[in-house]
Amino acid sequence: MDLPRNAETIGENQPTVIWVEPRLGGPVSGDGIPPVDYLSWYVPRLQENRPHDLSQSGFSHSWDFDLEPEELLGFWKSGADPAQWVAERHGVDLNQVCIAHGTCQSLSLAILAALPEDGPRAVGVEMPSFAVVSQCARLLGCEVIPFHRGPNSGPWTLNRDEVMEILPKVGVIALTPVMNPTGEMISEEDQDWLIDVTTKAGVNIVSDEVYLDAAKGTEFYRPMYLRSKNSISVNSLTKTYGLGPLRFGWLIGAPEFIQNAKHAFQNMQGMASSPSVSIAGAVFPRLDQALDAIWVAREKNLPKLMEVLNAHGIEWVPPPFGIFGAFSIGTDAVQALADYGKPLGLLATPGGMFHAGLKDYLRIAWGGEEEAFEAAMPVLSQFLTSIQEGIA
Repeated sequence: MDLPRNAETIGENQPTVIWVEPRLGGPVSGDGIPPVDYLSWYVPRLQENRPHDLSQSGFSHSWDFDLEPEELLGFWKSGADPAQWVAERHGVDLNQVCIAHGTCQSLSLAILAALPEDGPRAVGVEMPSFAVVSQCARLLGCEVIPFHRGPNSGPWTLNRDEVMEILPKVGVIALTPVMNPTGEMISEEDQDWLIDVTTKAGVNIVSDEVYLDAAKGTEFYRPMYLRSKNSISVNSLTKTYGLGPLRFGWLIGAPEFIQNAKHAFQNMQGMASSPSVSIAGAVFPRLDQALDAIWVAREKNLPKLMEVLNAHGIEWVPPPFGIFGAFSIGTDAVQALADYGKPLGLLATPGGMFHAGLKDYLRIAWGGEEEAFEAAMPVLSQFLTSIQEGIA
């Protein structure tokens, strides 16, 4: 039986078809709303509690905070403004910050805020990308048109011809400077070029910077809000700060954009969750602890991964910062994880979840506990051996 791309075989001759890359296209509603196929694939496998989990997209950090129930539930009586925490940390004015429920909601708010009222209701989305970045605009009544940074335009460089082709058709460009799943930062040349051509075209930029804070203190830390007046940067405590379940995010941009976003938030949400904001307030003064710990985890864990890859003849240069990267394993990663990964208790993330051209890529995260990561390396090695023997 011929299986469609990214199909997984469950049992003999019983393929379960899994279409995992983001689904782009026109506005959707009702039965037409697409699933986030990556989550449909990933969550059931996460619930299996495989003992060797290298799939995390966020940093694992143990936070301690002691809050009484009345503190959790009564934040909005405190008089504090959580937007002020963000403004002070990022060195911007208070009227440049809007608080939201995590990065996913922030993306929708930013797109709504940045779409010109009299411009095309269409969004150009960078690929590869996580499906929420790629698909959320469709739920807002927008056409979604892709442009690419890799895998075929060079070593993760921007396909400038594609960008120029779609600029007359879109009101917003959405991108993820630290690409998921590769962890590669957009080059400074591509970033400046994109700002220049979008400014001239009257197109605004929405930048998903949820992984960018891992680059703080390096030459790679280049948030769009610092470089461009036509950009909105979105971020959260989710990925680099080890608070994924919290859902505390923010937008930073020009005051007119942020006022638009606040109006959208009030219409769609009303107020932020008091418990989430209370917990965020407890850790905000200490956020650099997590960023420092990321570098420690990278120093301890990444060499162990490189040793395994080198032993299997896999040539790969890891991204210069962050907590994950992706490399080719020479075969469809979805099927390989079903055939060889599951029996070994191994879980990682297939690159095809983000773009069909990455279906033979595997994303590995090294931001977990050192002992667990070290224990997973022999298992990963056996996984790669099984693949290579199967291909041979």
